[in-house]
Amino acid sequence: MKKILLFSCILCGFLVLYANTDDPCINIQKFDKDQLQTIRYAYHYGKNHDLGYTMAAIAWKESCAGLYRINFDDPSAGIYHAYLPNVIKRHYKKQNTSFRRNMVAERLIRDLEFASQIALEELLYWKKIRKNNWKAMIKSYNKGFSWEKNRTRNQMAQNYYEDIAKKIEILQNYFEKNPQMLQPIKNLKKPNFTQSIEQIRLLSEH
Repeated sequence: MKKILLFSCILCGFLVLYANTDDPCINIQKFDKDQLQTIRYAYHYGKNHDLGYTMAAIAWKESCAGLYRINFDDPSAGIYHAYLPNVIKRHYKKQNTSFRRNMVAERLIRDLEFASQIALEELLYWKKIRKNNWKAMIKSYNKGFSWEKNRTRNQMAQNYYEDIAKKIEILQNYFEKNPQMLQPIKNLKKPNFTQSIEQIRLLSEH
């Protein structure tokens, strides 16, 4: 019985490991051309602010490097999954309506530069607030001020920070082995979206 249990545990561990290494959202070696283009674009957008790998890692984590550009639960959109109510409040100075959420979400999904501008501004804001403390900046990018006084949200922000830090290490190693990633993109091609732009209409239900 013990041998069967041990074998089952080993088998489960092997299956989990195999699944992780074969997952196009986890294993960078499985990224397609569009994903690599997204990562490369994010890196170069933030590079001049010493946030290149940070932005690339966030794009990887939030949208699987551009594969999934909308989250109805938040709601958020774009390769960095910008929180729509905040984008509307800060950049449009307008009321948060279903129509405006749809409009902003569509632009975040289609326009890499706009999505990157929003993400970079958010990071620079927290970088200033947190006085260049990178860890606190990342935790705040994820949970704002709320993680400071809430144990649960602090743990969530900590997990987010640790995952971003891990992804940065992987990205740095990948870029070193693939020096073409360090070259700016001259002709950015529009990626093929996994999620239909028509799905944005569902935001009106939130």
